[in-house]
Amino acid sequence: MSDERLAWIYAATNPDELQQRYDWWATQYDTDLEGLHYVAPNAGAERLHHWAGADASVLDAGCGTGLVGAALRALGVGHLTGFDLSQAMLDQAAERGVYDVLRQGSLLEPLPFDAGSFDAVVSVGVFTFGHVGPAALAALPRVVRSGGFVTMTFRDDVMRDMGFADEVQRLEHDGVWRLVERTEPAPLIVEDGEGAPMRVWTWQVP
Repeated sequence: MSDERLAWIYAATNPDELQQRYDWWATQYDTDLEGLHYVAPNAGAERLHHWAGADASVLDAGCGTGLVGAALRALGVGHLTGFDLSQAMLDQAAERGVYDVLRQGSLLEPLPFDAGSFDAVVSVGVFTFGHVGPAALAALPRVVRSGGFVTMTFRDDVMRDMGFADEVQRLEHDGVWRLVERTEPAPLIVEDGEGAPMRVWTWQVP
């Protein structure tokens, strides 16, 4: 059932449909993802903590039920803002008690935060099939202060096939950010019985 629900999420064709599906899934999300050995939230949180440190103010972009926020809080990061499309997912995140602020909204629209508002942004499992495409990438470094970091997870096939590689390179070429780390591929989620190669990428905003 976990695999079927994930495939159902990937098959969303527009933001409204995606929001409705996450609203429905919210109460079962954590249990289903645990069944898929989903360790990407811990991996993303660990690498963000490594680069930004425990004192960083962090925007969790696409925070869902707060898995990344909980992992960051466990590492000592204490200034967290969660942002997500689904209010039902945010309601689940609120129950964790790890975020200072929770905001509902879409990454496909201008972010409701001032430029340079955060020391870092983390986004795990958000830029993928049926979710958010490459055009939304540039909004993340805009809300990070100079010298801050953007840490994201990408499946290798998503990076290759959905145009993310080209947009990442464009942003690097334009001086919007510079890559400071790309981890080796690891099975951070198991789908259909096989680990999906995923990496944690971190850029620094100049």
